[in-house]
Amino acid sequence: MRRRASPPVVTLVVLALLFGATALLGVSASTGSRESLTFITGVPWLVWKVVGAFALVVFAALFAQALQILRNAPEWGLNGSRERAGRYLIAAGFVVLAIAAVILLVGGDPDIPVSGLVFRTRAVLFAGMLTSIPWLALVWLAHAECHDLEDGLTSAVKDPPAPHHSLAAVNARLLLLWRLLTACVTTFAVTVVAAIVNSGALRASFLAAHPARSSQFPPANVLFYGAFFAVILAVITIPLVATWRACAFSVVERTCPLPADGRPTEAWFSARAQLEKLLHLDVPLIRNPLTALSIFVPLITAALAAFVPQLGTS
Repeated sequence: MRRRASPPVVTLVVLALLFGATALLGVSASTGSRESLTFITGVPWLVWKVVGAFALVVFAALFAQALQILRNAPEWGLNGSRERAGRYLIAAGFVVLAIAAVILLVGGDPDIPVSGLVFRTRAVLFAGMLTSIPWLALVWLAHAECHDLEDGLTSAVKDPPAPHHSLAAVNARLLLLWRLLTACVTTFAVTVVAAIVNSGALRASFLAAHPARSSQFPPANVLFYGAFFAVILAVITIPLVATWRACAFSVVERTCPLPADGRPTEAWFSARAQLEKLLHLDVPLIRNPLTALSIFVPLITAALAAFVPQLGTS
């Protein structure tokens, strides 16, 4: 049995990585000018380095977690072939590359007196992009598994009722897929929040370096950044949530079919309600916490990241 690292060891490792990444992002940051020397010793630049370093550490942990899930796919409800996983990983790489290209073409770096600023900011951005590749593949794999389960249930409609243990196995897989779905949505939300906070910290550094030029890096830039990621996150996650719920509703219909006389009893209502609660179907899609996490977290984070630095310079 593999031993897990104790919490103190994990904490020390995380702190060491955080300090190391912070130092790495600040290596040879000065351009040699007096303005640059003053700026890189100030609080705003330190905050950006810490935020960027924290994002790098989080991205590394999430990337390792994705690889662990792929290695232990059945424990997360994924029973597909390795060939399917490989195809989705390649497709995810192309999609993330396209999104990165859009960000690079549309975005830009502020005029901050730091040597190699583009390389430093792009290092954090591309680390987040790299982390999202296996997680996007996991989203598609979970989507495919839900379709496979629903197809299996649909094809069995004309057959005799499935044995209890078969439906129990399907319920168990749905719960494992729900755990994977929750992990995917949470990971993308954390990645997006890290990217937005990093952009907000960069804006704060720009305001500290050029207080009179705030119009060149307005709060709207960070808000648009958050809205862009909110749309991307919604496009990635909401279809998966909807597909999973459709499959879960099919299981409920198979497990608790309407009585032959068409008259549901109190026991039928109770059994159906318990199963819907077990499968997280007692909350409508629009009110589902995962939906809110996908849509509102990036927008709220962008608003805070955009306007909190503004308050400090008012």
